[in-house]
Amino acid sequence: MAHPKVKIADNSGNEVAVTSNALDVNIAGGASIDIGDVEITGHSTIASYQNDTVGTSAENLNGGSGAGGNGIAGSTIACKHIDIMAAVANTGIIYVGGSGVTTATGIALYAGDVYSLDIDDVNNVFVIAGEDGENVQFIVYN
Repeated sequence: MAHPKVKIADNSGNEVAVTSNALDVNIAGGASIDIGDVEITGHSTIASYQNDTVGTSAENLNGGSGAGGNGIAGSTIACKHIDIMAAVANTGIIYVGGSGVTTATGIALYAGDVYSLDIDDVNNVFVIAGEDGENVQFIVYN
């Protein structure tokens, strides 16, 4: 499969030079730096999970018994990106945030809403539900 070509241009629209896989960058005022090899890659893996018992106390995204059914409850899951969706069947709101997330401070997800973030571990994401026993699904990209 051929990889798409990407052109990097300066403020004047001039294409930036690449020599021997190194990106040459000219800085305003005439200085120049070589930032070394540049490689742009996508995600190598994708995995789907759910937590179908989000309660009214903050918990790790992967901490409920529903997630435990997938063998991941409390596990470290390295990642680069996560898409989190409040289940379409939910009757309440899921709130997403850090370890201190509350229903007043989290990002609110109504049924079917999706929130995406770049992060290095699923354990750093917490959820809390406005109504006990709600469901959240998430896709992890690495």
